[in-house]
Amino acid sequence: MNTTPYLLEVAVSVALIASAIGFAVGLAIGRGRQPRWQEKGSFVHKVSIGFATLDRLDAVLLRFEVEPASRLAGVEVAELRLPTGSAVAILARGKEVIVPDARTVLRTGDQVLVVAALGHVTEVEDRLRSVSRHGRLASWAA
Repeated sequence: MNTTPYLLEVAVSVALIASAIGFAVGLAIGRGRQPRWQEKGSFVHKVSIGFATLDRLDAVLLRFEVEPASRLAGVEVAELRLPTGSAVAILARGKEVIVPDARTVLRTGDQVLVVAALGHVTEVEDRLRSVSRHGRLASWAA
């Protein structure tokens, strides 16, 4: 039995988690090495999304803040229904850094990091904008 694919998956998972945690800690305390964020698009429906690449992993970290007028506030992480290959990795709430689970509720002011496969960035952005605009039931069939 070849365990190479399993070991590769574990190594990639550990690398993603380590990158996200390192960035979140730097974000929370204002120090540390942070990726250069590249802002994309305009401020649409209270979701301004930036991204940084995770070299060699074909993935990016998307960052957004839950704005006061956004309907993302009060939504559980599972209710975001992000595309396969993406997940909410870390959220910073004030000085607290949280590794969210499916039941974690987003609050106004939360800084959220989403890990997304490079090919799913547009889908993730579209989904976040939709939930921000319409709330947890946005495009339920999507």
